[in-house]
Amino acid sequence: MKMMHARKTLLSLVLGGLSLTTAPALLAGSPAMTGLVAEADSAESAFAAPAGMSRLKGTNITIQGMVARSFSSFDVDESKTPVGGGDPDNGQDPMVIPSIYYVRQLDDRWHAGASLTIPSGFGSDYGSEWSGRYETVDFSLVYIAFTPAVAYRWNDKLSFGGAVGFNYTAETSEVKIVQPLGERDGKIVSDLDGIGINITLSMLYQFTERTRAGISWTSDSDADLEGNVRLRNLGPVFDEVAKELGIKNINTEITNTLPQRVMAGVYHEFESGKYFTVDGMFMKFSDFSVSNLELNGNDVNIDTPDIYNDIWAVTAGMGFPANERLTYKIGAMYVSQAVDDEDRGFSIRLDEMWGVGAGVSYKLTEERTVDLNATLINVGEAPVDTANQGATLGRVVGENDDPWAVLAELTYHF
Repeated sequence: MKMMHARKTLLSLVLGGLSLTTAPALLAGSPAMTGLVAEADSAESAFAAPAGMSRLKGTNITIQGMVARSFSSFDVDESKTPVGGGDPDNGQDPMVIPSIYYVRQLDDRWHAGASLTIPSGFGSDYGSEWSGRYETVDFSLVYIAFTPAVAYRWNDKLSFGGAVGFNYTAETSEVKIVQPLGERDGKIVSDLDGIGINITLSMLYQFTERTRAGISWTSDSDADLEGNVRLRNLGPVFDEVAKELGIKNINTEITNTLPQRVMAGVYHEFESGKYFTVDGMFMKFSDFSVSNLELNGNDVNIDTPDIYNDIWAVTAGMGFPANERLTYKIGAMYVSQAVDDEDRGFSIRLDEMWGVGAGVSYKLTEERTVDLNATLINVGEAPVDTANQGATLGRVVGENDDPWAVLAELTYHF
């Protein structure tokens, strides 16, 4: 039973990181993550839609810092949850995301670029005494993506781009375990990391000087995560049993496949200088899988639950120039539900989301611009009933209270 619980911990660990490892695809220097594909006016194109680099002149660099803060907390329904402990201490820690993007024009047709996106400091720390401690205590992830890119201008209207993403992921987690003989809770801690590779292909078509559209496809990515699962805080009897069974320290390897996605967008500028953007994204999230699990060199058969929905998202934004230097921006976004309410567990606790944002862009000089944006996101109630997933260590029922998050972003273009 302990080995089965370790396997469950591994699945939760990898699944829980998925929403983060896909998140950078939606980050942009505009409110509500608008203008992802066709706006193409900064070095950020090097990551999301590299064909957009063909519109840039000379050398362009963008430095971005974003802070995401969730105000949501998980509210345990104690009338349906037999495990004592109540609500978690803290549902979400702030996520700090520094990023840098670089684009250089090589000649009239070719551009080269690269991006380094580093979401860091993300974590969930629920505490060690809450009712769901046998599902999760804490989780953290560091994700670093280095993505070199090229773009080629076919003619005055059509451009193509491509990129290769080298994605490093490091994850840690902890859950409590029940010990025999009435001893205090033990715990399972996991520490895994690995590298995955994906490719991005994109195209941008400029209908007129004021109107353009683009599309960008990113392949799936297989990351071979390696590390250890360790049993800790064991009582004397169980400690000896764990040593004899060889499960106190488990060398672990697992393959995590992140699904492919496609994004498309339109940009149009009016004669007044006002403009709007519309972007859409589709991710074949139903193809998410975890496979090739090895524990201490032994292959273990695992099945990824068939519970995930394909995800689609849409964003829309507008810009309103006040003068030659200052532009006001607004935006809105919607992301569909990744997991149905009856299938949701603590591994991927995602619900449908919507958000609105506002920001300003100020041109310091012809070559230097500062953007400041803020986005308010409703992350959904995301109800969980672990009985639906066959929980064996006690049912946990609850949902988000105050399901809101704020993104604050400062970007410097030069």
